[in-house]
Amino acid sequence: MSRQPARRALTAAALVCACLGLVSCGAEPDTAVRTSDAADTPACKVLRPLSVEFGLGEPSASQMSGEGCTAHSHEFGTLTVILRDRPLETAATGQGKRSTMRFGDHDAVMLMGSLNGVCKIFLGSGEKSTVELRLGRTTAMTPQVCTSLKKATAKLADRLAPQAPASESG
Repeated sequence: MSRQPARRALTAAALVCACLGLVSCGAEPDTAVRTSDAADTPACKVLRPLSVEFGLGEPSASQMSGEGCTAHSHEFGTLTVILRDRPLETAATGQGKRSTMRFGDHDAVMLMGSLNGVCKIFLGSGEKSTVELRLGRTTAMTPQVCTSLKKATAKLADRLAPQAPASESG
């Protein structure tokens, strides 16, 4: 039983080395980084276009949430995207000043963080799903961070399928 973690680690390392070897031989240089498992998570697939548009680094698995993805630049800050399998009303939790808003056809809730330099926006992406966007920046006041996060959220909302009104069924 004590050998299982070591065996898994060796297997994972061998697979990573094999993948890196294949990538370096057959992929174009700018796409080689995207082949990692972390970059292929659903959250990273959502974050990647925003990362490119806002000049952030290559998305990677979030340190804060195993189901999230993070990208960073010194100018923009650290942007994290987490996909939630919960409706907006139950996903939008946390501390801070709460505001409701809309981005296109999508309802959203913004939490202006109780910690300076942190903002969260929960974007409704379906009847039972929400995209959480979190931006942290140590070099700006929270309202400035929320303004930047609203821009990123608007870009993401433009890429999502329109939400059906709550009164429709089927």
